[in-house]
Amino acid sequence: MKKMCFFITVFIITQKVAGQQNYCDFEGNKVISFGLSTGILDSFALNPAPDSINTSSYCAKYLRNTSLYDIIRLYPDMKLTDVSSYANSSTQAPKITMKVYSSAPVGSQIQLQLGKKNIDSFPAGTHSSYVTTTTVQNAWQEVTFYYYESPAGSMVLPTEIDKIILLFDPLSTSMEIIYFDDISGPPLMPPAGISMIDASHSFKLFQNSPNPAKQNTVITFQLNSSGLVSLALFDMLGNLVSSLINEEMKAGTHAIPLETATKPNGIYFYVLKKDGFSQTKRMVVSKNY
Repeated sequence: MKKMCFFITVFIITQKVAGQQNYCDFEGNKVISFGLSTGILDSFALNPAPDSINTSSYCAKYLRNTSLYDIIRLYPDMKLTDVSSYANSSTQAPKITMKVYSSAPVGSQIQLQLGKKNIDSFPAGTHSSYVTTTTVQNAWQEVTFYYYESPAGSMVLPTEIDKIILLFDPLSTSMEIIYFDDISGPPLMPPAGISMIDASHSFKLFQNSPNPAKQNTVITFQLNSSGLVSLALFDMLGNLVSSLINEEMKAGTHAIPLETATKPNGIYFYVLKKDGFSQTKRMVVSKNY
């Protein structure tokens, strides 16, 4: 069978909205990279005030520049799935969310733009814009971005999104400090030949940790019943990289170590199979992270 006909069933853990994906939790789960920003970005900062809204130990810290349109560029590892449903003013439309802790006054605006990486100009490189406002100061809150506009002059299709831009307090010249975490939105588009369907509830596959992986990582999964289990690692083209498990296993939580030091940098998929169902997660190997 040709490699291009090789199918991996993918299941992305949902957040508060079905199909939602967390792009970076700053604690191991990361499917984006950060581009140039106007201000100063620290992507491994300590959480200034952990609470029930954000219990994470780490987050991003951003010192805003005095530019009127101060921006942070984020580049997903792959294009986002069709964002047409997000670019909709309906109350039923899915929404992009983010956790924010800011020194900015209550009512400060945050804008988010979805666009195309190789067109770095507005409006040509922007598909759609979204907006939210802060309701607290110096405390965590989860903000929801609402669709604002699809600018006239855009040259980006809803299936071409590979750039996210954040604008904190646009039209301001204040050098505020902003912490942010857990940006969640449309899932990343799987490579050609990979389909997306739900897996069986008889088991659950977790994100490997750390991710990205340098020398080693651990893949954890939970079985609700005993049975024959297989776990395998594939590259982006569907080539089998290594077979990690193919044996009878008991119910419970299992942690499988994986050595990644000899594996080339890149994106991989690990696939767990049991009882005729599959579940897949994306793993990044990066020696430079």
